[in-house]
Amino acid sequence: MLRIGDFSKICQVSVKALRHWDSIGLLKPALSDAQTGYRYYSIEQVRTVNQVLAFRAMGLGLPQITQLLNENPTTADIRAMLHLKQTELRQQIEDAATMLEVVESRLQQIDHEGALPGYAVAVKSSEPQQLLAIRETVPTMDALVDLLQETYPYARQKGNTNLLAVFHDEGYEREQIDVEVGFPTDYGSNKPIPLGGGRHLLPTTLPGTELLAYTVHKGEWITLSNGYVHLGRWIESSGYEIVGPGREIFHHIDWENQQKNTVTELQFPVARRRQ
Repeated sequence: MLRIGDFSKICQVSVKALRHWDSIGLLKPALSDAQTGYRYYSIEQVRTVNQVLAFRAMGLGLPQITQLLNENPTTADIRAMLHLKQTELRQQIEDAATMLEVVESRLQQIDHEGALPGYAVAVKSSEPQQLLAIRETVPTMDALVDLLQETYPYARQKGNTNLLAVFHDEGYEREQIDVEVGFPTDYGSNKPIPLGGGRHLLPTTLPGTELLAYTVHKGEWITLSNGYVHLGRWIESSGYEIVGPGREIFHHIDWENQQKNTVTELQFPVARRRQ
């Protein structure tokens, strides 16, 4: 038998915590001396301590843990719960890293007053293009990425061409996004391509435009706002106005590294601003 102090050192749990666990019936000593009041623990009770600490790491309160332990969970049960918590924590870390990148991106824009280095803007004309495409209202940005992943292989198979997206919403949206995703194809190669859920890539035409202002963004999509702000400032300062839906041309998508090496061309149809 181990005295409470020695048991505390072995388990790396404070004596105060062990006494509290005893008082609420969470972990009773294996033996309590009625005359001296000393508490003694068996080495086998280390397992229970580890279970308590594991449940605490999952964010459970002591009353919940007491109830769980009274149900005598197996090691497999606890391992499964810990795996779920592990997955949840990893997602939180990824979300926090994404938010950090967004903050850093906005700070860059503030520091450079929108004129970020590394972006060159130009104007070109665009002829009408025959596409195989699908237009959907996707619920979230993640769903948009899923749609790009679903259609990307077909773009590579059909002449190794670039996937593109046309955003038809009046303004920027992060939910219920009206988007058209597809790729250029020859006029003779316009057979519909079946996708999941009974959907299809169908023949359509991307309208031509006399003037198309564009720039190229290199990196993750989470920082696309850097390119858009730079492009927008150029359009405004050069005497143009946006006259049609924005387009994104995906020259390269780095699926392996969360788009870190992705190359995206950002486009807006423009016209000379009316005086």
